[in-house]
Amino acid sequence: MKTLSKSKLLAYRQCPKRLWLEIHRPDLRVDSAQTQASFDVGHAVGEIAQRLYDPNGKGVVLDIAQLGIPGLLAKTQELLPERRPIFEAGFSTNSSKGAALALADVLVPDPGKRVTSWRMVEIKSSASVKDYHRDDVAIQHHVATTAGISLSGVALAHIDSSWTYSGNGDYSGLLIENDLTEEASARAGEVKTWIGEAHQIVQLQAPPVMP
Repeated sequence: MKTLSKSKLLAYRQCPKRLWLEIHRPDLRVDSAQTQASFDVGHAVGEIAQRLYDPNGKGVVLDIAQLGIPGLLAKTQELLPERRPIFEAGFSTNSSKGAALALADVLVPDPGKRVTSWRMVEIKSSASVKDYHRDDVAIQHHVATTAGISLSGVALAHIDSSWTYSGNGDYSGLLIENDLTEEASARAGEVKTWIGEAHQIVQLQAPPVMP
């Protein structure tokens, strides 16, 4: 059974036909210049977030293109006992509903909790929390906790549109965190349903008929 990434599950949430096409007809996809620009901004904000959440430079950035999925999952498990920031940590889950994969933008040890607890933060380049961001965090929380990660909290960080850059590489205050721990935890049942329904769509021989 194919493992569906978080991005594929979010594609299903937007439109089941989009998911089917992304899996079976990826050749049809064309990204506009505006979409590519959004990707570039997202990457830039992600790099800034890594400096903000790892000011001492002790963290590790994992590269799925270099490691591959199995390698990234194994490396994540190898790094967890070291208790240092991990960026793009990978987790997977497999149940009767289907298999799912998620990468965490930021995973940092929580010194205020048990020695095995972690805080997870998803970074977005938008200026506010969108509904699909909440779906994103719910999926991330479910996959990580099902994979055995003890999460003391999960948050979404977005751009503070009133922030002003003062220079010298100081980006303190650029991101605003929104704690979504309780909400994400409460939606575990929804996420399980999404995973099952998404796998059913992928198994169709033809794209679903959508208005």
